[in-house]
Amino acid sequence: MQTLEQRTCVFAGASGGDGVAAVKALCKGGMNVVMMTHQPAQAQELIKEMEKLEYPGKCEAMQDGKCQNPPISDAEVYRQIFEKYGSIDVVICNTGGDGFEDSIDSVDTELMMKEVGHLLGGSYSMLKCALPYLRQSRAPRVIFMTTVEGVRGGRLESFTNAVAKGAVAALGKNCAARLASEGITVNCIEKGAIERLPHNGADHGPKFKDISGMLPLIPAGRMGTPEDLAQAICFLASEESSYVSGTVLDVSGGLSLV
Repeated sequence: MQTLEQRTCVFAGASGGDGVAAVKALCKGGMNVVMMTHQPAQAQELIKEMEKLEYPGKCEAMQDGKCQNPPISDAEVYRQIFEKYGSIDVVICNTGGDGFEDSIDSVDTELMMKEVGHLLGGSYSMLKCALPYLRQSRAPRVIFMTTVEGVRGGRLESFTNAVAKGAVAALGKNCAARLASEGITVNCIEKGAIERLPHNGADHGPKFKDISGMLPLIPAGRMGTPEDLAQAICFLASEESSYVSGTVLDVSGGLSLV
């Protein structure tokens, strides 16, 4: 049982890649989803598709404050979402890196800090902007995305992405400890080799690194699907997950065991 209805989610990294299936699953369960996106054309394609499905949850796209015309603060963006829907109950940061090949020798400090700022800073900014509204929610949930190598180390994924995602995992655990007494759960999903396909095969979608080379290493014998990730997201976003906080949920088909 996953109770999602009549609640509102702010979801970054939702309109393409492995996030689309989660948007559909949340809306099907009755949750309103506001996609924070830098891919407005891609987001509009998904919204049109969702309208045809007629799920009970609504779906819309917004951009962060600096991308709006005229620019506004991110705090104002969240205030507008709260005013429209009456609550902000779930925050999901599924923002990822570009997956480029890199190494200790090729990465300078500026590039490393840029990736940390993008992934760690983006996750923290979402939580902080939403916190006044999460404190008013009947079932407040925060979900961050990390990776197998971000949590455990390794050599298969982008070096900068792994380091930044490790920082995101630390953020999740520390925020969970500080917010548990307020009933706000904070959890991470540790992603393995999840297929990330542009929505509707659109050519204008983001390009992702080919991760199929990980397949021989996955004990489950298959790549993860966006639907696998979506079900994990729905569980952590649900009202039933109220006693789960500070965890790193492994969605890797056993890749973390190798």
